[in-house]
Amino acid sequence: MNNIEDKKINDALLLGTEEVTELKDMVWSNLEKELNLDVIKKEPVKPRKNKILTFAKYGSMAAAITIVLGLNTQYGQATVGKIKDLFVPSKVVKQQLEGMEEQGDMALKEGSMKYIIYIDEERYTLEHLEGKDKITAKSMPENAPEVFMEIQQVKGKTPEVIALEIEKDLTPNYVKVENRGTVNEPIKATLVYANNGTKWNSAIVKYYLVDNTKGGTFIIKQQFFLEAEEGHGARLDNMLKEFKIISE
Repeated sequence: MNNIEDKKINDALLLGTEEVTELKDMVWSNLEKELNLDVIKKEPVKPRKNKILTFAKYGSMAAAITIVLGLNTQYGQATVGKIKDLFVPSKVVKQQLEGMEEQGDMALKEGSMKYIIYIDEERYTLEHLEGKDKITAKSMPENAPEVFMEIQQVKGKTPEVIALEIEKDLTPNYVKVENRGTVNEPIKATLVYANNGTKWNSAIVKYYLVDNTKGGTFIIKQQFFLEAEEGHGARLDNMLKEFKIISE
């Protein structure tokens, strides 16, 4: 490829264009089929009529990623090195916050329960606690509830069962509790929502219950406050969009 093509691919991959979002979805739809691969195919792959199949092993993930590219796209002739940029240790992400577009760096992190996620390390820290991971806001106003996102995994219970349990637990302590059923944004999950009033610092909690495909559930709890719904609330959702399960 010439320098112009290289630049187009790098810009698209690192800035998160719509084409890359579609490509990323294809990558992860094929991930489970190829998780046991432990090699990098360095030799050129012969183009097929409709698809190119390349394999790349990404550093700390200990799993190979299958990438399928349509030859009719501008990425059809991309090399393995360019495609690996989809999962670089950090990338630039554009997001809408409080009606304004913001651009920031996100860092790839591997969770303690077979998943990966990109995190805004400028504003949040990740802790691996006993039985859960916790992403916490670094800066908080006084008299406001803690802002965080906790991720844990429960075996042997479906999202629907856990949703009923969470509803029961939240009802005595929150003004409003809703089981919103299946949602597709920011991630496909069963959503339970609760808030504690209409003051600026009233607590809001959201539980995204994600099927782990093995009879269990990832419980992803977000907590923030009313005034931060379009700030921290949106940031937590944007990070959650990058949550991906790594099957064994």
